Amino acid sequence: MTFEARLGFIAFFLFCWCVFGLIPWAGVAVSARGRGALLALPLALTAACATGIAIPLLGQRDAAGYFLSLGTAFIGGALGSLTGIYVARRVEASRPAKDKPVVDHPIGAHRPAPTPPETPTATES
Repeated sequence: MTFEARLGFIAFFLFCWCVFGLIPWAGVAVSARGRGALLALPLALTAACATGIAIPLLGQRDAAGYFLSLGTAFIGGALGSLTGIYVARRVEASRPAKDKPVVDHPIGAHRPAPTPPETPTATES
């Protein structure tokens, strides 16, 4: 096997592990309503690749090892996503209150109706 073929083979595995790590990240991001999801993305993909590569390094180098590595990549992606969301929430909670943005009227909140300008009545003229 040539060097380029080996690189392509490794790139294919990394791509597959990242795809399987992206699936639980999307679910965790939706359940967290997007808060901290951007920080969790690289952690999820790194954890998916790390757990996926652990299976061939432990000796499983056949088709069963490939499918087992995809399953461990999914689990690693889920753990990395949850860790990323947890870290993002801890960082946000540790920020001082003066650094946090102030939202006057969040989406869905009812704003008070503007008062109409006073118009002169017929008796006042």
